[in-house]
Amino acid sequence: MNEILRPEVLWIEGRCYRVNDPNFDIAAFQEHDLYENDMDYDRVDDEGDDDNFEVTRIDDSRYCTSLHVSKHYIGSIIGKKGVIKMRIERDTRTEIKIPRQGQSGDIVIFGSSESNVKAARRRINIIVISSRMKQKATHFLSIPLNTPEIIEKFEKFKESVLRNCPDRGLDETLFIKPNKLHLTIGVMCLMDKEERLRAAHLLTEAKQKIIKPMLENYLPLKLRLKGLSYMNDDPREIDVLYGLVQEEDAPSGLVQGLVDALVDHYYKAGFMERNERANVKLHVTFINSKYRKGTSRTSIVNNEEQRNAKKLRETFDGSGVLQKFVDFDFGVTELKEIHLSQRHCIASDGYYQPTCVVTCTTG
Repeated sequence: MNEILRPEVLWIEGRCYRVNDPNFDIAAFQEHDLYENDMDYDRVDDEGDDDNFEVTRIDDSRYCTSLHVSKHYIGSIIGKKGVIKMRIERDTRTEIKIPRQGQSGDIVIFGSSESNVKAARRRINIIVISSRMKQKATHFLSIPLNTPEIIEKFEKFKESVLRNCPDRGLDETLFIKPNKLHLTIGVMCLMDKEERLRAAHLLTEAKQKIIKPMLENYLPLKLRLKGLSYMNDDPREIDVLYGLVQEEDAPSGLVQGLVDALVDHYYKAGFMERNERANVKLHVTFINSKYRKGTSRTSIVNNEEQRNAKKLRETFDGSGVLQKFVDFDFGVTELKEIHLSQRHCIASDGYYQPTCVVTCTTG
């Protein structure tokens, strides 16, 4: 019953669509169109249409629009022997011009009506979004928490854990580098310069529409990093142990609301996934089993399994850490900036290389 009352939805350029079958591979577009099937495209009502792109009228019977699509997704739009592209053209009564391999340029859509052109563009965006969500994240939104006070207390925490908690699987390599301490907001895949520029624009847009209105009465917003938790159900088999963040002298839930709103902002633009049934988990990673140096558990399986299996992470026993340090106070800092950063790329200050930074102060 819950699945019927809360169906899976997908946002495309400010418009919400219901996914009738969540197990359907959207990128396939084989026999059924889940979003606009059987629609008469000559009779689409554009009243209230908030699509944020331009459709140009060429003459009395011809319209067009263009959109940038990373070359990594072009194959998914064309499909095997061009079947997906041809289906979109047939169903929307449009003509889609795609740059040839090795050529640069945007996809251009031509149609006899504005509504047909918009429908074709939305279908292309659905394919791009579906393909994007299958890629590994390249960038992420975060709030840096690497101030000198917090770094100093984190180093004391690390030293105390290594000295007092000789539990299974715990070693120094599992701790995050202090200069990388951050509250994670969300991750995304940005495949080229145009997508990075779009994601940066979304963050500057969010500053005016989301960040300033939510925080203006509580600046400078202070955050306290205090307490520990973990990602799974068994404290003896932990992959990620993280710190908890809470507001200081501000309404409880303010940071949660801010983070959820930012993820929703990027979700509606097609860049992030969102859990419809839960808020973003606020966490500052302290210890992560994926940082472990040395051999992995895949070494115990045979060669065939090893070729097919993903690298298995060795968990650690965090029960002793939680018992001794569950309420450890890492200090207070101000929320000064929100970063769009590149994963696995470190800047000269030791934090992740920024693609875009917005300030969250009174200035």
